[in-house]
Formats: sequence, structure tokens, C-alpha cells
Amino acid sequence: MGSREIRPAPTSWSPQTAMAMLFPAMADLRRAIQPEIRSIEARLDRAEVLGHDTACQRQALRELRWRLEYTADPAAGRATLERVRAIAALSVPPTTLTLDDEGSYGPCTEAWFLKLDASVDHMLASDHDISGKPPRFLDRINDPVRLRSYLDGLLVSRPEEGIDHRKELNLSTANLVRLILRRRPANYPWDPRLEDVVRGFVADWQDPTTGFFGATYLIDGRRLRTADLSLTFHMARYLEGRIGHWPELIDTLLRMRDDRYPNGWLDEDGMTTHNNYDVAILVQLAWSEMRADQRREARRELGRLVDWCLTTAIAPDGSVLVRQAGESLSESYYFTIAFLDTVGYFDPAKRFWTEDAFPGAPALWPKLERHVRSLHQADPMARMALERLHSSPFAAGQPN
Repeated sequence: MGSREIRPAPTSWSPQTAMAMLFPAMADLRRAIQPEIRSIEARLDRAEVLGHDTACQRQALRELRWRLEYTADPAAGRATLERVRAIAALSVPPTTLTLDDEGSYGPCTEAWFLKLDASVDHMLASDHDISGKPPRFLDRINDPVRLRSYLDGLLVSRPEEGIDHRKELNLSTANLVRLILRRRPANYPWDPRLEDVVRGFVADWQDPTTGFFGATYLIDGRRLRTADLSLTFHMARYLEGRIGHWPELIDTLLRMRDDRYPNGWLDEDGMTTHNNYDVAILVQLAWSEMRADQRREARRELGRLVDWCLTTAIAPDGSVLVRQAGESLSESYYFTIAFLDTVGYFDPAKRFWTEDAFPGAPALWPKLERHVRSLHQADPMARMALERLHSSPFAAGQPN
């Protein structure tokens, strides 16, 4: 078989497992420090409940998780762990609300794509302050040739080289599509030719057979391509549904229901509202393109996801109980509220998939709002969660 032939990755195949077999020292390090990571995350959870700013620690932890799960460099992993420990020991951690020397909101991470990810929500905010340092960290891809070369370089990973590009591919495409197509931030001179590069890259990337976007892996001369829920959600949502192959995409989406994320809906411990939100958005965007049988199945699935969210993911007091690994508290509330908002739980006008009523919505809305308001209000995810809540009819008469 030639190396250019691409086949779907087997459902049971995992790049993390392949990397662990190739680089056992990194796998050993990951297992050894998992208890410490969980302890730090638990402490951050407690701080976030009290409204404290934990963004710096979260940035360093996200880099650590990426190095442990997607790279095979134990020395870099240990160095990042030491940085996590040093930040955790500070009585007053650095703020992420002040731009670093390159104009990013990611002072507590060293990876370029994580600096980008830490910056995008700030830069897309309607009240973003453009009087500070220009985001010169974007210069590295502000050219048509450099941008296409960067994106193309992330499409194929070779595990034997000790790097899985999937995480960087996911975050960089999601964030660059938004910034470039929306021309944000307003104080940055984007090359006007980049929009065509982005749209061409996305069109070339989509798999017409599955309708999905995914990462490709070169293994023993074979190319294995994944159908990735998160990558597909980001491209579909940030291009406002203007992608192709919707019938094939929905067939793939429904077929992968019981598979593991990112090639399915389920995390290691089962459902999460984060993944369910991705599913709901894809169904919403595809609704007008769907066959009658697809709509029937999608209605059943969305009903099942709503029931699970209300009975398992959210406690009676409105607190979020089920979270994706590594999520901050504000992210968990955002994705839970975003899921409910997408399916029209709080707003009958958004119930594209059902005519059912949700009698519990009036009681749940203020409980969720109270929890979100207790979080650090400069956190972009907390702000976006409140914006979602306040887009519903229940916001009438509520204080802003």
C-alpha cells in the first residue's frame, strides 16, 4: 500500500496508545504525576467557586496536559511541571488580563498555539481594549504562504517522531478561522489574502466520504484518518454551517454515538455536556439539509442528551456535576449552558428539533445564573455563559 492512500482509522486505534508504546518513559511520567495534577485541579476548583482568578495556573496546566498527552519529551514535561508548581506556590499568581511582551493573553504558557488559544476570546469580545500592545505573536502566520505551510504541517502526525499534532491542529484552526475571517483584533493588520487561504484549506481538508474533519496519522507507511468531533464542530460552527457534505456528516455523527472522544461522543467516564454541545450544534446547523430518517434519529438523541443533562450533569441547586477532564469551572458552566441554549431549553423560539415544553426551565435559569455570577467575572468563559443565559426570555427584568 502506498503512503498516499488514506484509510479510516480503526475504531479501536488510539494515537495516545501508539505513542505510549513507542515512548514508555513519557507514559510512565504521565502516570506518575496524574495524582499531583488532580490535586492541583481540585485546589483550583475550590478557588474558582470563591470567584478567584486561576487563569494563569490553568494555562500552565493545559500546557502540561498537552505535553504529557501529545508529545514524547519527558524533559520538557518535567520543566513544565516545575513551572506549574512554581505558579501554584505564588501567593499572588501573575494576571492573564495584561498583555505579555508579544501582545498575547498567554503569559503563563510557552507554546505558541496555547498563547493563541488563551487570547482569542479576549480578542473577540465586543469591549476588547485595542489601546495596548499589538498582538505581534500573530506575525508568524500573517502571510499566505506561511499560514498555509503552518496549517498543512499540522495535518499529518508521525507518532514515531514523538509528536501528535491533533491538539494544535484543533485549537489553531478554530482560533485562526475566527480571527482571520472576523478581522479581529481590530488593532492588527491582517493580510487580506488570508481569508482565501483559510477557506481553501478548510475545503480541501473536509473528507467527502464522512463529511468530517480529522487528523491523519502516518503509521508504517499507511495513512490513517480520524473523524474528529471537536475539529468538525469548530469548522462547521465558525464557518456558520457553510461547509459541504452535510448528509454524510450527520450519518457519521450518529454512527459514532457510542465511541470514544475525539472520534465519538463519550469521554473515558461517559457523557460530557461539552461533547453533547458539539453534537447539538452540528445537528442544528445541518437540520435543513437532513433526511427525514436522520431527523427522527436526531430528535431521539437530542431528547436523550437533554434528559441526561438535567438528571445527571446538573445538581438540583444548579451546580455542574459532570465536567470534561481539565476544564475550569467557568468552562464547565459555559458548555452546560451553551448546550441548553442550543436546544432551546430556555427559549421556545430555538427549539428547532421539538415542540415539547420544558417546565423546569424557569426554576433552573436563576440557579445557573447565581453560580456563574459567583465565578471570576473577568474570565471570558464566565462572561459568555452569562451572555448565553441573558439571550433567553427569562432575562427580562434581570439585572445585567
